[in-house]
Amino acid sequence: MTIGDRIKDLRVRSGISQVNFADKIDVSKQTLYKYENNIITNIPSDKIEKIASLLHVSPAYLMGWQNSENPVDTHSSVESEIMKNVHMMNIKGKKKLYDYSQVLVGNPDYVENSTPILNAAHARTDIKQTAEGQAHDDAIMKDSKEWE
Repeated sequence: MTIGDRIKDLRVRSGISQVNFADKIDVSKQTLYKYENNIITNIPSDKIEKIASLLHVSPAYLMGWQNSENPVDTHSSVESEIMKNVHMMNIKGKKKLYDYSQVLVGNPDYVENSTPILNAAHARTDIKQTAEGQAHDDAIMKDSKEWE
């Protein structure tokens, strides 16, 4: 398998379009086409590094120096799937995902090795409190600016 074959195979499996991928590695769609079809085989090392990083493989795998796709990082399969989804999103989707992730990490139920935060006031009893609402309350309690 050639470097172009590996790039194309990994890009397609990741669900990233040629246009989107070309933008991410700062080349034209035509240049990416030439990489994937082995018309250009002397790919600059900075592009190899970007491609490998985006596709979660080592540069050595892309170059054909190793046969295993061993990821360069230790993302779990769930994290890898999340990253594939992020690569497909436009800026509006990425902003929405970022905002929601801020809500989730504000909730100890969704954070590794966290301890519950005890609020100074009691929870409302007139409504059912959601995880997002609790995270919002917790964020206010943590924000020192609220207490100046």
